[in-house]
Amino acid sequence: MKIHPKRMRWIVKRLLWVLAALVLFLVVLGAIRYKRKSLVRELKIQILEDKEKNKFVDEEDVKSIIFNKFGHYVEGQTIEKINTNATEIALEQDVFIKEADVFIDAQNNVNIKVSQREPILRVMDIEDETYYLDEKGTRIPYSSKYTSRTLVATGDVGLYNEAFLDLPENRLNQIFQLAKKILANPFLKVQIEQIHIDHNGEAILVPKLGNHKIYFGLPADNTDDKLSRLQNFYEKALPYEGWEKYKYINLSYDNQIVAKMKEEPEPKTEKQKSN
Repeated sequence: MKIHPKRMRWIVKRLLWVLAALVLFLVVLGAIRYKRKSLVRELKIQILEDKEKNKFVDEEDVKSIIFNKFGHYVEGQTIEKINTNATEIALEQDVFIKEADVFIDAQNNVNIKVSQREPILRVMDIEDETYYLDEKGTRIPYSSKYTSRTLVATGDVGLYNEAFLDLPENRLNQIFQLAKKILANPFLKVQIEQIHIDHNGEAILVPKLGNHKIYFGLPADNTDDKLSRLQNFYEKALPYEGWEKYKYINLSYDNQIVAKMKEEPEPKTEKQKSN
């Protein structure tokens, strides 16, 4: 059977398209195989800087985590040996790393971007080891390599309990909520550096400026009102007398502030007042 010339040209065009697609597929497949067998050109690690400029993790830490997990360093390996997803998971399992992003660029560079956990409170209980809490209440171990400049909770804080955020009466939970409110207030954040808990469970705030103490009372009692009164006193009263005039400021009384000069006696605690 004789094929019409137009029909023949149509068939030839289609065959050429199929052949071209097949050639392109083989070229791409070869390029992928070649890339997978090629060596890593360079490892680029970026530790993202947070607002507090913490330095819990450095480049050597990242390399060590990868080596301990996979048994080899990234440099000198072929691209096919680099599992980016597995590397991200391994890095994010480290207690100091919040998030990791790993990818390979067109130049065969392995790029790793790491963000650190950001502690907001350092806890130094009289019977427990020192540790940090981040903004979600996740425990971060104390690092001998680097000390973060955060608000500090000291004294009779109580032993750490993983479920402390689910326990409203838990002392650590109440301290943590107080710390978050202090840090959320731009004015008080730069004024207060320590929350000390005495044996009665009452909080004493320690300011960065001046030698006075701030008797706060129980951390969960009228917290917002007490912090508002403290800020109001700092902004309106303290500038007239100066930071060194007062021995203590007492916020434990309802709707008032009792401020005593250095020569006057210290106040009773809430438990002493009730006796």
